[in-house]
Amino acid sequence: MSESQLHKNERGVIAMKKLSIAAVVTVITLVLIVGMSWGYETQKTADGLTIMITAGRYPLVSGDNALSVKVTDGAGKPVTDAKVTVRFFMPAMPGMAPMSSTTEAVLKGDVYRFTANAAMEGTWKAEVSVAKTGKPPVRATFNLDSR
Repeated sequence: MSESQLHKNERGVIAMKKLSIAAVVTVITLVLIVGMSWGYETQKTADGLTIMITAGRYPLVSGDNALSVKVTDGAGKPVTDAKVTVRFFMPAMPGMAPMSSTTEAVLKGDVYRFTANAAMEGTWKAEVSVAKTGKPPVRATFNLDSR
């Protein structure tokens, strides 16, 4: 091999090393970004309805958090003709009064959306009440952590 071919091969090896390093940095960056924005989703079934609560980021943060509730019937069809109310609360602890707020979730598409304010870190509860005309409300309670 001539000297110019050797230099060309060395430049190719250096370029491949730089490309490999750039690829590794990109993958690590994507993993970190995705890892910091994991959402949360859980569901419960009560009286023939499946109630699913979703948080875009989890654990919740101290302050306002966008949450959503999807309600489906026994056949898996979205329930969009109900009044969905959410009581977001932290039960009383020794030396501390209970914290609670109630809001009516707003239907957007086939999902009910609401904002919950986690005033402090800890375990909060979201009691979801689904009321359809002429029927008693169906309730499900979910535990949500805030950091």
